[in-house]
Amino acid sequence: MYFLSKDCFVCKIGCYWIILSARRDRYLCVAHADLASIGNHLHGWQYQSIVTPMPPAEGGANSFIESLTSNGIITCDSTMGKAFAEPRYPAPERQMETAEPIRQGNGSLLRIDRFFLACAIADWQLRAGALYRTLTRVERRRLRAGPAPTGNDEALALRLVGTFKSLRPLYPRPYLCLFDSLALLEFLAAYHFFPHVVFGVVADPFQAHCWLQEGTTVFNDDLERVGRYRPILSV
Repeated sequence: MYFLSKDCFVCKIGCYWIILSARRDRYLCVAHADLASIGNHLHGWQYQSIVTPMPPAEGGANSFIESLTSNGIITCDSTMGKAFAEPRYPAPERQMETAEPIRQGNGSLLRIDRFFLACAIADWQLRAGALYRTLTRVERRRLRAGPAPTGNDEALALRLVGTFKSLRPLYPRPYLCLFDSLALLEFLAAYHFFPHVVFGVVADPFQAHCWLQEGTTVFNDDLERVGRYRPILSV
């Protein structure tokens, strides 16, 4: 029996599976028929009822399993793996509408300082090429923080996102969804807000995207765009 590696995440789109290897920072696309042919070897596989082509010869199945294992997608060690299944995430239903001008004062100067520090941290994280370690740190920090804020705290989060958006043109780096999401996350963390970073994918042609979301609320994108993507990972 084989398990999906803990640093890998999957979602099914049509007749394909998209696999994100966070440790290797890359996506793979595998035909559903190929995975179905070894489904009886995959812990958590739930698609036996779907009609699939005749399984390949044993040598072919072994070769396919060996390929997935060598690429770090699956493992026979249950302590290093998890069920081969799609995770479930809340569907986005609303987005933050923000537009706050920068005001003069000590509070504004502190926000500006924290903005540039957050961008510098996100910049360094991406240049270091350690996405898996970054996501692990993000998840641990959020879990330590406890429940998400509500009520009046949400109004503060709205103002903070507006401040970040108004300052963003000052940081000399082109827009990139991963950088902008990580930078905003660092900025919000300075005020004890820890939304989830959500990664989504589409196929044919393949595209990947990420954004910040807490519950059903999207922080830094619009519903129309994120609605085109199938979530594959949320931390």
